[in-house]
Amino acid sequence: MLLSITACTTQQITQDNTHPELPALTLKELIPVTKPATAKARALEASRIKKDLKRFKDQPSAAAYYVTQAKRTLNENKLDSATYLFGKAWQLDSLNTDVYWGFGLVYGKQKKFDKALFILYHALEKDAANPHLLKAIATSHLGRYYKQKDVSDLVESKKLLEKAQQLKPDEADTYYKLAINNYYLSNYRDAWKYLHQSIKQDKKMADKVFISALLEKQKDPMHIYRQ
Repeated sequence: MLLSITACTTQQITQDNTHPELPALTLKELIPVTKPATAKARALEASRIKKDLKRFKDQPSAAAYYVTQAKRTLNENKLDSATYLFGKAWQLDSLNTDVYWGFGLVYGKQKKFDKALFILYHALEKDAANPHLLKAIATSHLGRYYKQKDVSDLVESKKLLEKAQQLKPDEADTYYKLAINNYYLSNYRDAWKYLHQSIKQDKKMADKVFISALLEKQKDPMHIYRQ
C-alpha cells in the first residue's frame, strides 16, 4: 500500500475548514530545468527540439510522448530519469498539466511535501476536475500530516478525496485512502465503509496491518474481519 497505517499514531481530532497554508515558493524554483547558458548550448537545445518536431506533428504531441515515458520511469521509481523526462516535456509544452502533476509526484516520493503541494495546486488551477490530480494532492496532504501532524492536512485531504471519488467512483485506491483518512480523523465507521468499498473494487486492498489497527478501534460492522 502507498500509505501505511503505522506511519503515525491516532488522535482525537476536531474537523474545521482551515485550509493548509502553502509555503512561499515559485515555479521557477520547482521546475528543475535550466536554460542553456551559452550560444553553443542553445543551438544544441534548438537542434534537439527540431528533431523532436520531425518525429511528432507538433510540440504538445512531443511533450505528451515524454510525459508517457516519464510516467513509466516514475512507476519504476527511477526519480532522476522521470525528472529529466518531465523536464523535456515542460520545455516542449509548459501548459501541459501532466508535467506539473509529474513533478508533484516526484517531490511527493522524495517526501518534499511542501514542494509537491505547491506545484500540484498550480496544476489544479488549470484542471480542477481531474480525479487523479485531486488524489495526488490528497496523498501529499496525508504524507505531510504523517510528518508534521497538522490536522488541517487531514481535513483538506478528506475533501479532495471525496471530490475525486465523486468524479471517478470506481477507484479502489481512492476508497482506501479515504479509509486511512477517516481512521486518523477517528471516524471509524466511515473508515470501515470505505475500506470495504476499496476491497470490493480490488481485493489487494485488504491490508492486514490496517485491518488489525481498525479492529482495535471498532468491530467490523459487516462482521467480515475479526480480531
